[in-house]
Amino acid sequence: MLHLITGSCFPKSVRFCPTRTKKYYPAWYIPYCLDDYQNVTRSKPNPYEMWDREWKAAGLKTRELQPFDISLLPQHLKLRLKPTREFFQPKYRAELSLDYKRRLFGVYGLASGVDPATLFVEPRTDSFDQAVEQATTRPIPEVLEERRRAEREASEAEEKLMKNIKTSLAKMPELLTKYEAQQQKQAEQTEIRELKKKAILEEARDRFGYYVGPQDPKFKKLREEVEEREKLMRKEKRKRDPSGN
Repeated sequence: MLHLITGSCFPKSVRFCPTRTKKYYPAWYIPYCLDDYQNVTRSKPNPYEMWDREWKAAGLKTRELQPFDISLLPQHLKLRLKPTREFFQPKYRAELSLDYKRRLFGVYGLASGVDPATLFVEPRTDSFDQAVEQATTRPIPEVLEERRRAEREASEAEEKLMKNIKTSLAKMPELLTKYEAQQQKQAEQTEIRELKKKAILEEARDRFGYYVGPQDPKFKKLREEVEEREKLMRKEKRKRDPSGN
């Protein structure tokens, strides 16, 4: 709110001076209507309405006397700074748990109204928890030994793999030589078969006067005759030269 203040020294001048009225958060948005985000998702009241209720509950007639809050803290954080008896009253189910009471007593001490005798674990519950832990968990030395054994097995497997790799690399030149010789031999055999096939086709053309296809019965019969003739030639060659030289 702005008040017009007319200075006595400057009767013809007018100065604007802002007055501190309501508590104001610059970062808090004041909506004109509640939407689903505020009343369902957030499940929290409108901060502007909370301020208005606090203002009316204070009962101050002169608003200029209202202290201006410069802490910029919401109401639930202000209550933590100066807690009252109502602050420690449980409102939610989670605040009835033993862990929450322990935390409350650890932060505020006896002012929280929590009996320290109720914060300790009962011997029966403690013995039961220890029995469950012993039955469901393993000792630390056993876990460490299992981890060392797993690391040792992994190291042995890696050493074995590296040894196999080194052995294979040592054999690689010999294997490459054999592979190249095999490929060359296959290429030579393929070339011989093609030349032989071509020779049979030429012989068939000379005999029949035209080229016949490889699937033609005449070609198959001629190929059998050529194979039989080559077989007889090999036999005669072995008879003439028994030593094979």
